Amino acid sequence: MKKTILLTTGVIAALIIGVVIWLVADYFIESQIEDRNAREFIEEKYDMEAVIIRETNADFVNGHSYEMAFEEQRDVVFTVTVDVENYSTIYRDDYEAVRKLHELRGNMEKLMPEIEAIGFTEPSTVELAEHVVKSMKTGEAVRWLNLETEDSYETIERLEVQKVKELLDLQRKHGLDVQKILIDSKSGGNSVTMDLRTMEEVHSVEEVEAHVIGNDLTLAGKRFEEKWSNAAAEAETERFSFNDEFDDNWVSCHQVNHKGDCINLLANVTFAPGELSRQNPHLEEDLNAIFNFFDSIEPKMMQVDLVMNDLETEGNTVRLFLRERKNYESTEALIEDLVKG
Repeated sequence: MKKTILLTTGVIAALIIGVVIWLVADYFIESQIEDRNAREFIEEKYDMEAVIIRETNADFVNGHSYEMAFEEQRDVVFTVTVDVENYSTIYRDDYEAVRKLHELRGNMEKLMPEIEAIGFTEPSTVELAEHVVKSMKTGEAVRWLNLETEDSYETIERLEVQKVKELLDLQRKHGLDVQKILIDSKSGGNSVTMDLRTMEEVHSVEEVEAHVIGNDLTLAGKRFEEKWSNAAAEAETERFSFNDEFDDNWVSCHQVNHKGDCINLLANVTFAPGELSRQNPHLEEDLNAIFNFFDSIEPKMMQVDLVMNDLETEGNTVRLFLRERKNYESTEALIEDLVKG
């Protein structure tokens, strides 16, 4: 009886091992066929001899993808994916995107002396040129340059803008195939982003300046504060000031015009303890001073979201869009509606 059981167990084990070996062998053979098919597809597509450097995601769930290179371009390593759609095997690759990135890096190495003469250097922590392939189906990719500078870009001075313009001119002169240029300040200041896809009509220093500021609304807010700081100080009284008790910046810019001027913003005003109240006999005067300040700004503001706080009364916040003043017959009526006792 025991011998029969042992024999049966042995047969079952042998069958299981055999099935496993068969499955592994079948998968290995299928994988080899797929490897060959993928390589042949790429070779036929680009008319160059390809080699598989390594295979990734080789499992029953995710299918296969490969890192390949052509014999004549061993340093251009690209990815090939294998997908099944409508029962058909689809091969996709990012060779063109990787080749363009490789060419961009080579061109940048040649141009770095000219770029350094303008005032920019290679980055210390990232690649000089990078890319992201947005879609393997379409091959769409975005390439960008990473540069560093000693400039702070805290307020964007005209000399700083002039350097950025010279960099843009150099890119156009040499036809660098790049969509963005990112510039970081070594001093830890602001960064500058140029999206070249939206800069076809940008040529003058003034236009470059507007583009740079429009891509950094934090910077636009700082510029607004700096430009109008004297007028704001003149409008202030001992009962209120243009500031945010929780933040160094009292303006948050939401939109700029074609010249880089902030025309849509949130502004914070802080009142002295107990002064944002109907009991303040000068509150109408104070609010009119605030309103007149914003009314005097050129170009005219498209929208101002005004937030007024009282340091003494928690939760005593008055918030309104300045365009809503037209809904009130007077500032006194606005106070009666919005300000607590």
